[in-house]
Amino acid sequence: MAKQALNSTARKAAGKVKAVAVPEAIAAPPVVTGRRPRKTSRAGSDTKTKLLDAAERLFADNGYDGTSLRDIADKAKQHLALSTYHFGTKERLFEEVIQRRTVAMEAIRLAALDKIDTSSMSPSDAVRALIEAYALPMINARYGSSKQWQAHVRLVSQLISVKRWVPLIRKYYDSCGQKFIRKFEEVLTDVDHDVLLDSFSFMISNMLYVCSYTNRFDNLKTRHQSTKDDIAAATENFLRFTQAGFMVLKA
Repeated sequence: MAKQALNSTARKAAGKVKAVAVPEAIAAPPVVTGRRPRKTSRAGSDTKTKLLDAAERLFADNGYDGTSLRDIADKAKQHLALSTYHFGTKERLFEEVIQRRTVAMEAIRLAALDKIDTSSMSPSDAVRALIEAYALPMINARYGSSKQWQAHVRLVSQLISVKRWVPLIRKYYDSCGQKFIRKFEEVLTDVDHDVLLDSFSFMISNMLYVCSYTNRFDNLKTRHQSTKDDIAAATENFLRFTQAGFMVLKA
């Protein structure tokens, strides 16, 4: 029965990857640094945004260690002293770069989660809906028109497997992730909690693979498509693969 449900869902979803709106910016609360926050003028706010945008792109391209505050100031066409004024240290700037997009991403994901009524769906359809609600906003951000969102997703893809940044990822991504895990537990009632945590981690890793898609096996494929179609196919295959993996846990 579970296999039939999966096949039915896959046929309905084939070739139809939902587009999720990813706003360019959502207001984020200030990063808590232990310092009294300064009042920021409109000009100061614009300067701060330029520095954050430049930092986001450079961190994504060159990594944390390969980017200096001077690099960021130069790319933003701002005086170096303004980086120190607004952020203090490179580490605080880096954290705020991560924070401003995660606040926006969490809002998008939780809005999608709120629309899912798992009680009115089959377990297979509910699992598919939960995967889409969590993964598609990130995938669509990676391949959308915003260069800044693209940079953020590329940056997160680099950080996720580096132990040094685990506390930062936990701080800004775990709250949303825990809400999704609780929903998965409502659907997959007989699955061990720790097994579900591992499975959720596997989903995230595969999602970020799609976000870093290189079409490595293109030379072995029987069909050659445009890059856009390749990414759409990879996204659909990821959704089906992940759905099947979660459903096997229930078997």
